[in-house]
Amino acid sequence: MGLVVAILFRMRDRALSEWPLSIQPNSAIAILTTVGKAAMLVCVASCISQLKWRHMQLGPQPLRHLQIFDDASRGPWGSTTMLFRVSQVSILGWCLALVTVAGLGIEPSAQNILDFQLRTINLTNITAEISIAHSWDSKAFLQQEGGINGEMAMTLGLPHLQGVVLNGLSGQVLPPSFACPSPAVNCTWEPFKSLGICTDFRNVTEGVTRNCTGDGIKESCRYENITGWLEQDTTARLGGEDEVDYNPKLEYQDPGNTYSRQTQTLYTGYGTSGGSLNGPWLIVRHDSTAWQRSERDTVPPFPHIFTATFSFCEKTYTGVRTADPVSKGQLDSKIEITSRPLEFRSVANTSIHSSFTDFLLSTADNSSSYTVTKASEDGLKKYLASVLRRTAFKYTASSSRSLGYTYDTAMNVDFLFQNSDSLELIANNLADTLTNLIRNDNTGDNNAATKTTGTAFGTEQFVVIRWEWLILPVLETLLTSVLLIVCIIQTSVRVTTGYGTQGKQPQPLLKESVMAYLAYPLIGWTEDEVAVRGKQTAGKLEDLAKGMNARFAVDDAGRWRFWRS
Repeated sequence: MGLVVAILFRMRDRALSEWPLSIQPNSAIAILTTVGKAAMLVCVASCISQLKWRHMQLGPQPLRHLQIFDDASRGPWGSTTMLFRVSQVSILGWCLALVTVAGLGIEPSAQNILDFQLRTINLTNITAEISIAHSWDSKAFLQQEGGINGEMAMTLGLPHLQGVVLNGLSGQVLPPSFACPSPAVNCTWEPFKSLGICTDFRNVTEGVTRNCTGDGIKESCRYENITGWLEQDTTARLGGEDEVDYNPKLEYQDPGNTYSRQTQTLYTGYGTSGGSLNGPWLIVRHDSTAWQRSERDTVPPFPHIFTATFSFCEKTYTGVRTADPVSKGQLDSKIEITSRPLEFRSVANTSIHSSFTDFLLSTADNSSSYTVTKASEDGLKKYLASVLRRTAFKYTASSSRSLGYTYDTAMNVDFLFQNSDSLELIANNLADTLTNLIRNDNTGDNNAATKTTGTAFGTEQFVVIRWEWLILPVLETLLTSVLLIVCIIQTSVRVTTGYGTQGKQPQPLLKESVMAYLAYPLIGWTEDEVAVRGKQTAGKLEDLAKGMNARFAVDDAGRWRFWRS
């Protein structure tokens, strides 16, 4: 039991990996408690066996008590019987029987002493990483070596960027790149900042005016006074100096007056002037093609008009951690993201490309600054202009054309813009996709992407001691020790036998001896009184012993006998 307690104090609230032996601690405790219980039962059995002789010495007792004590020394069942038969005549024997019965609970208690709990620990030998960007040097948009006027180089990174952007528009946003290596089950990062793309989406329908020309069946309508849509972006040269196309301008045809009915339902443009990345993105979209009818004329439906401005910004990420389980390869969705706009500061040659021009951007208070290559910005805004400038028509009730889109194009983004439930979500998805393209190294579009480290956490089994389950084994050990000492003391004391003239005699140390029953005869009964007729059985002998009271004592010659009382 001392070894068990020593193990418990050694391993309490410690990792299971700190256990120095090949055998598990619960197995070691099971072995020790089994050995302890075996030693305890040897002591208890010897004490009960010895106690029956003292029991018969102290006064006349039924001979059947010899059988009761003997059965109790052999195990729990006999001890249970003894608890209900001799409690009034032998308190010490009753206590020993109780210890034997209670010993049945030692093994179950020992198995419950140790509890193994999984706890999260800091894995100091594992490094968690997540990609960030303080500069953007695009893999897709590179200036041609020796080129002039911003000539772009052909790159294999361009198809990857184009595919990622189109996926982002459809809702499959490129996730941030991070590493949380096994055996980590969770990784966290302190708040960090990175270069990114932000968007400002607005519904600017209110206040827009339009000027329509036509015959009431076919109308061409130009939309004006659009908040955020710069005057420079409303015109587009068609050819000569006087050939100017004004945008946004939509063409309508009343579907109720001709079989060849096609109505423009969508116009999206991307501004070529303005701040960083130019812009904004303008969306003119119709939810219905039904014309408004009155007694005098018919009017094309009025659309909803939105703008979305994209710009470089500084994004701060707080509460970044991996999703559970880490095998998903995703970050937790509950990440707080705040942003601050970046302002153009200067054009200078920097360490990204010493021979090319770069832009230096910083926050309003100049606390953070970022660098973007001119080729990266020029290439991105030209690509966005090609993707976001779209026109969609709807054909109705025509025998030859029922839909205004086809299946043989790379991607029907005009159809996506026309039918999306949330244009704001598309704009946000595009901004997030571009941000992660800038942040990511391998899966992104940045030769200058870097990483910030975080903390990796794993799980390990810890040993928890449930001390309450140690109460029974300890009490059993202490009580057995006390009873053993009492039995030893009682056995060493001389007693007055009550028969003959020998006076006080040392107690016989017979324990479980069978020879004692043969060597010490019954005195005071005739042969007929102790005769058992018929087949000899233990039951018949026990019935006979119920009516025979005797005392174990010596005669005048110092011979031990069972004397009739």
